[in-house]
Amino acid sequence: MAREAVILAGGESKRMKRGTTDPVLINTPKPLLEINGKSIIARKIEKLLEADFSVNIIISEKDKPIFEERLKDYPVTYSVQGQEKGTAAALYAAKDWVKDDLFLVEMGDDLYNFDVKSLRDYKTPVVFGFEVDDVSSYGLLITNDDGDVTDILEKQGSGRGLANTGMYVMHKDFFDVYNDIPSDEKSGERFLTHAVKILRGRNINFKVKKIDFWFGVNTPEQLRQADLLINGGKNERYG
Repeated sequence: MAREAVILAGGESKRMKRGTTDPVLINTPKPLLEINGKSIIARKIEKLLEADFSVNIIISEKDKPIFEERLKDYPVTYSVQGQEKGTAAALYAAKDWVKDDLFLVEMGDDLYNFDVKSLRDYKTPVVFGFEVDDVSSYGLLITNDDGDVTDILEKQGSGRGLANTGMYVMHKDFFDVYNDIPSDEKSGERFLTHAVKILRGRNINFKVKKIDFWFGVNTPEQLRQADLLINGGKNERYG
């Protein structure tokens, strides 16, 4: 049963800042960018708090003041990401905060549509997937007949497939296996996709759960597209 949520918000937002002269995009951490008057991360926090989740946000040391100021009205806590990079390294910063066996992990700059309250009934770890027409730019979720995730192929698939959204119901044993997660040869980052495979080796299997909306906000153009998707702020189911 998931009652805690960790939002990963410590990224450097390189693609959002690349080639722009807009001071807002340059100086604002991506999760704090606004879509129709409300930041991406505030939308997430409100949905989670409404469902009675406790919320911990992973941030970088340099961005801590702006997060604390912008989100001062929300009862959230913060953990600071260390020197290591990658989604697994970010999540590891929450090791002293997470108490439950199962907890939700969300990316701080993605928009999702799912029933948050239903997460409280989950009894197994989950990887959330989204059907895309061309999976070649995503992590392709491979499953068996029981609906268990057996592999995640990063940018190796083709055609229509179920893409990894980066949202998980994670098992607390993640923190025990963190040091077994390999660093990427090129970037040096540690990724949550590897954690899923390692935990499977410990007989902790992740089920796949399809969601009907996922949109990553990584560039100025995608931020503009998100404005249109939210429909002028009237559609609050995205967050």
